Amino acid sequence: MQMNRNDLNERIKTSNKIVIKIGSARLSGSEEEVNDFLFSLVSDIRHLRDLGKQVILVSSGAIARGRKLLSTLPNSAEAGESLPEKQALAAMGQNRLVNLYDSFFSKVNLPIAQILFGVLDMENPEGFKNLKNTFGQLLDWGILPIVNENDSVATEEVKFGDNDVLSAIVSLIVEADLLIILTGVEGFLKDGKLLPFLEEVGKSELSQAGGPSGPGTGGMYTKLKAASISSEAGIPCGIIDGNRKNCVREFVEKNTLGTLIVSNGKKKNFTEDEIKSILRAKRNGGQE
Repeated sequence: MQMNRNDLNERIKTSNKIVIKIGSARLSGSEEEVNDFLFSLVSDIRHLRDLGKQVILVSSGAIARGRKLLSTLPNSAEAGESLPEKQALAAMGQNRLVNLYDSFFSKVNLPIAQILFGVLDMENPEGFKNLKNTFGQLLDWGILPIVNENDSVATEEVKFGDNDVLSAIVSLIVEADLLIILTGVEGFLKDGKLLPFLEEVGKSELSQAGGPSGPGTGGMYTKLKAASISSEAGIPCGIIDGNRKNCVREFVEKNTLGTLIVSNGKKKNFTEDEIKSILRAKRNGGQE
């Protein structure tokens, strides 16, 4: 029986464990724009937590914050796009990114924790178990995990590639009920029109999904890829406009914003081997 979006209203509203992915563009504008975004986000997450829900953030922005810091230094240094330069920028910007989040979440009494990891941590059996246990313990304690790839040591050969895919992998690890990806547009546009609901991400959708238009590395293409990964496990994924005030709360409560993608109506918890298999396929261009 074919699903429609309204069939998922109650499931979205009652989602208990929610992963939210934030791109670099949301955190690299003017100070006023960044502050407005974070005030809205923090308010939404405080509301979700007050309802008893658990939230995990996957946040880009370390390289963008590092580049911003570099531009203020008196040596007039400029960074390009080489791997060593991006690794150095990530090292400069990661603590500033976490401090920015802490300055906002502390105002609503939400303690945060930073989790940095990479592909090699996932490949190691002990690393995978420790990562899963860390997420579980932080959530049990009521701490808000803020996740990023460890870009300061990641190489092109061993990295997730973008935080859209990372957010989907995190959703599988923590056995999330919902993944929300914030972007700078209304949702996924097909033939120039917003597509509110997708049961499957196919070649025709991917062919119309563009690459990054701002400071990030992904674009709509990787967001659809992430949604296809999460939906394999029956985890609904919403791609919504992060510029809209209180967009997270509105999406969870009303299920009306952006594009909702889920191909499997029943949630399935993936095993460690299944998650690693998805990662290997992703790194091999979709082939095992």
